[in-house]
Amino acid sequence: MTKTSFANKVALVTGGGGQFGRMMCQTLAQRGCKLIVGDCDLTAARDTAAKTAGLALGLDVTDPAMWNNAACSARDLFGPLDYVFHCAQHCAEGNDADSLARLWATQVLSLEIAYRYCGPDLGSKGGLHVIFVSGAAWQPDPARPLWSAAEAAKRHWHKAHQLGSHRGLSALIAYDVPPRASRKTADDEIAAATLWALSRGEKHAFVPGGFGVASFCRKSAQ
Repeated sequence: MTKTSFANKVALVTGGGGQFGRMMCQTLAQRGCKLIVGDCDLTAARDTAAKTAGLALGLDVTDPAMWNNAACSARDLFGPLDYVFHCAQHCAEGNDADSLARLWATQVLSLEIAYRYCGPDLGSKGGLHVIFVSGAAWQPDPARPLWSAAEAAKRHWHKAHQLGSHRGLSALIAYDVPPRASRKTADDEIAAATLWALSRGEKHAFVPGGFGVASFCRKSAQ
């Protein structure tokens, strides 16, 4: 099997100043990837960029102008994007229908905006939007029903775009537990397994907790 190398590939990481986004950036940098580190907290983005030789940009994933700036900046500095890693998390939620609608809008419409501004570059290079969802996308967490619904919405977005006119522009990486302190799967394990799967051409992968990436990454059930 021919493996894909990440050396000199161009990647935009949203939420790059957060815990998981920072780990994703570090893992990509270790493999020679050129990075655009986007985050709504520019100070946090700069901290990650300083450690990964990346370019820090302010990026609110619900702002089309910021997405356009990120895509243009990547193109001007490194060339067209090969990957967009959607690591930004939006955890604020209430317990009513309006809160659910807002959460869906933030999670799913941000993907649509990214698709609009980054899709042409990704399409020209055979690149990918890489989306992360937890097991809540299949087995809703009763303690966090709205968050579970947003995870499921992202999964449905991925399936729609895999079957759409621009087929193949998104990859879905699922992990087995919600992002909370007690989870079994560590950020570095998810990041390493993600690149392991992508390097082998997988576009649906599941990272099981507690097993370690040395022993596995497998295709997720459809």
